[in-house]
Amino acid sequence: MERIVLLGTNIAHSRSPEFHNRLFAKHNLPYQYELLPVTPEELPGAIMRMKRGGYRGANVTSPYKELAVELVDKSSESVRHIGSVNTILFEEKRAIGFNTDVDGFAASLQGLPLLDKPFTAAVLGTGGAARAAVDVLLRHQTLQRITLYSQSSEKADHETCRWDDPRLSGEALPDFEPADLIVHATPVGLPGVPGRLLNPDDMEGGKLLYEMIYHPPVTELMKAARTGGLQVMNGEKMFIGQAEKAFEIWVGSHA
Repeated sequence: MERIVLLGTNIAHSRSPEFHNRLFAKHNLPYQYELLPVTPEELPGAIMRMKRGGYRGANVTSPYKELAVELVDKSSESVRHIGSVNTILFEEKRAIGFNTDVDGFAASLQGLPLLDKPFTAAVLGTGGAARAAVDVLLRHQTLQRITLYSQSSEKADHETCRWDDPRLSGEALPDFEPADLIVHATPVGLPGVPGRLLNPDDMEGGKLLYEMIYHPPVTELMKAARTGGLQVMNGEKMFIGQAEKAFEIWVGSHA
């Protein structure tokens, strides 16, 4: 029985073990998914131990997705582009990094009428999930402009340099302006990280808040968005999409 683990902090709420272990049992696969909380200092040693054997793969969650890029032996094209690893395959004593957040976010947007005509977007955060969102949204020809928000304009500007696209700009969060689609991609609102980054009047004029958090199913930010007149959706579809892609990476043609 090989192990697959979730590496991160504040991960007790994760539904990944339930999701993957159900699939492993359904397909009679010899894998067991577990939670493995680690500190930043412990992460390099944990990945090194896993490469030696007994592990098939891992998921990496906030705040370690960028750190993991430096700890894998080989990376997929999406990882090299956005600088974030959320899935690792251990094979022949090597760690191979992937980013399935891109797949999950893209899948979750399918069928959204908002994206069928010209729209504007705002992304809150500059971590791996935020970068995945920007990368996917820039693929939409109907996107008119997208603004990436961080605590400082310098940080936001630095991240936008990953893409050479005139539709993309960076701003400080205090200068937030609503857009048709607002994507929240920070840990604020997770269990143990209370609060919200915006108030209802900050979002007035927007149309849809996409909250990447899926647990709790309704966050304080989602409540504020509804008060501001926006529709809301959480990260449930994104979670399922990225998990299904990770499952494919780990099991290959064995399922």
